[in-house]
Amino acid sequence: MTKPVRKMLLAVALAALVASAANAQRTVNLVGWAIGPDDPAIHRAENLEAAVERMNADLEARGADYRVAIETDFETVSWDDYRRRILLGFESGQAPDIVISSHIDIATWADAGYIAPLDQYIEQYDAFDDITDSLWSFVTYKGQVWGIPLNPEARPFYYNKKLLGELGWSDDEIAALPERILSGEFTWQDVLDVAEQAVQAGVVQEGYGYWHRPVNGPDFWHTYYAFGGRLQDPQTGQLVFTRDAALGIFTLYRDMVERGVLSRDLINMPWNDWHRAVTDGQVLFNSAGTWTWAQWAVEFGMGFDAVEETFGFALQPAAEPGGRPVTLSQPLAHMLFAGSENLDVAAELLSYVASPELDVRALESAHLPILETTRALPEFVEDEFLSQVVYMLDYTTAQPIHAGFGRYSDIFFRALSAVEAGQVSPEEGVEIVVDELRRALGDDVIIE
Repeated sequence: MTKPVRKMLLAVALAALVASAANAQRTVNLVGWAIGPDDPAIHRAENLEAAVERMNADLEARGADYRVAIETDFETVSWDDYRRRILLGFESGQAPDIVISSHIDIATWADAGYIAPLDQYIEQYDAFDDITDSLWSFVTYKGQVWGIPLNPEARPFYYNKKLLGELGWSDDEIAALPERILSGEFTWQDVLDVAEQAVQAGVVQEGYGYWHRPVNGPDFWHTYYAFGGRLQDPQTGQLVFTRDAALGIFTLYRDMVERGVLSRDLINMPWNDWHRAVTDGQVLFNSAGTWTWAQWAVEFGMGFDAVEETFGFALQPAAEPGGRPVTLSQPLAHMLFAGSENLDVAAELLSYVASPELDVRALESAHLPILETTRALPEFVEDEFLSQVVYMLDYTTAQPIHAGFGRYSDIFFRALSAVEAGQVSPEEGVEIVVDELRRALGDDVIIE
């Protein structure tokens, strides 16, 4: 072999080695956007970064020819501003590979082709098997899964233990209330009856027996669900309005008003006034969120010890004896940009995010974990409140993911408000909703 040939072969060999080394160090660059908007929720972005470290360690162990890097962006702006930024990214083709947003965004973004279905990846990675079953329905649209659930919460039924004591309940009876609700023994009719007793006994003033939220929002839907209502067809994605369920909730609230349990002036009450009346011990029963526990302790100055001494919590009651109690969640979700060049890598990264050690950081923003195994971790068990309410995820529901649901919700709330104000009967309220839904949504809504 001549010297020039040997040099040429050596050069080729060196080039091959350099190329091999370059391939071993090939980096797949991902971008992920997250929102709080509260500061404690920064773990949503930090978990993506921690997951990259875990994934790279495994890639090295299995001799993969690439590594992963991620650039994260955490927003504390309003949801409207955040969504506008995401939409600009989608429309320009410059969206991040991974987007964290509310599950209610899925319908609009899936229909527009902005996000990718994830069914194949869910089947591929065992980590997703540990996600609480009930949460998958919140990210399923038209028969496909479009997101990985993140940071769910629940909306409990709260009761003032001190006021129940004044009404004559023993400590054992008060302590047993959550189990009675769980078994379907204590229903909404019992809420109405006990609240009326409290009003008549002077334990609370008229109209302060039970309070729902004072403005339009998700919390009415858990009661609609309790009465057997449906909001969406899982296969077609069409919205659904169940007459009997709406009549049930409208009749319940009408009866509460007429029997002095629910204030006619509750609708449009400022939130601060609502919370102040509850924390001042004026309201017997109310429906609120898991985050409200901390809100009462911190924002309204009760302190956690006083909140625990004053309030108990349970699922939202069933409508009928032996029925199933419920709650409602509005989880976030990890979604993948359909235009990403690295969908497979981004999906694998999300399987690393779905680890108990990262999932438990939901506590930092007062949210609940998505994984069943997280519930056994010491740091979660030691959180007395959240560890006691996490079982509610097994009974949770959610608002539908549909672009027209905002109009649906507005129509329903206006009718409910009219019923509570005594302007229309429950039956008339139901027909108002039916007529307005048909005009506003046409074939996008099923009336049953």
